[in-house]
Amino acid sequence: MKLDSSISAIITGGASGLGAATARRLAREGVKIGIFDLQEDKGEALAKELGGVFAKVNVTDEASVDAGFEKVRAAIGQERILVNCAGTGNAIKTASK
Repeated sequence: MKLDSSISAIITGGASGLGAATARRLAREGVKIGIFDLQEDKGEALAKELGGVFAKVNVTDEASVDAGFEKVRAAIGQERILVNCAGTGNAIKTASK
């Protein structure tokens, strides 16, 4: 796939870490970026930096995901790329001595 400004991408967990790195890499190729994350401050800042759009989305809530897709698609069009970097879980001890 040729990456350029005719392509839109949504990255879940895109406000930091691997998601943010992915968003930056795709944006360097001209791809229009949509960021889904719970971290509003970081997500808004990165979207502004990349000329993209941010949606506060909880990937464990279907209504939140639907609203995020609606917002991002209205701003940058139908996504051709979806990168899932969001993670959920609890920090628990998995081994004992």
